Amino acid sequence: MEQVSIRGEEVAVERTGSGPLELVLVHGFQNDVSAWRPFVERIDLDRFTVTRFDLVGCGASSRPSTWKRCSIGQYGRDLLAVCDHFGIDAPIGIGHSLGGGTVLRAALAAPGRFRALVLVAPVSTSGLDFLPPERFGSLSHPTRDEQVALARAAFRHPPPAADLEALVAVIERATPEHIEGAAVSMRDFTVADDLATLDVPTLLVCGDRDNHVPLRNHLATWHAIRRCGLQVYFDIGHVPFQETPERFTEDVVRFIDTLT
Repeated sequence: MEQVSIRGEEVAVERTGSGPLELVLVHGFQNDVSAWRPFVERIDLDRFTVTRFDLVGCGASSRPSTWKRCSIGQYGRDLLAVCDHFGIDAPIGIGHSLGGGTVLRAALAAPGRFRALVLVAPVSTSGLDFLPPERFGSLSHPTRDEQVALARAAFRHPPPAADLEALVAVIERATPEHIEGAAVSMRDFTVADDLATLDVPTLLVCGDRDNHVPLRNHLATWHAIRRCGLQVYFDIGHVPFQETPERFTEDVVRFIDTLT
């Protein structure tokens, strides 16, 4: 990984592969680039060049001075700035959960910038309308036990103990600024009415047993985007690229094949 100055912060970026098709991957809430390993390990790196980066306040990226630097809007600007820094033209933006919102925000802000989008169990585009208000505090200012519980709840089929332990170590590195800023911006991410303006091929991938974002919210997002395909996995939770990596990779590559 290398440290790159992006909009006043030091951002950890990893570039893999040498192919002509550019993929830019954006991880989810409290995570880092390691989340994408099952996907990156399964694609043809002679065909793709993959750019991953840790969101500000996560992983090896810098700690911001305020939670306001960790909103979906700020992260969307970071995504565009990363693409500018590396001269990445017309990439395929792939985002998971919070990262899905980040990709959407960037695409809305910069029409024509992305060749295609893949939204993997994206944050709800109608805010946290499914979360009781009294539970918001445990999302924005969680205890360690609440952080671990949230990580466990992401899976319909829990990963091996060693993998879960590694995930817990990653989420424990997320700064309070990231957690609060991301939680507030997910609550305020009400962009459903804007999605009809998107004119880019899109694929939404999710599991029908997602405990973090209800299936009805994913379907509402899919319905609001004009050029959007849909892949729903049976008996899969919030992280399909980890729970069913072979199928996920095949489906994403098949979607990309339709673009070429």
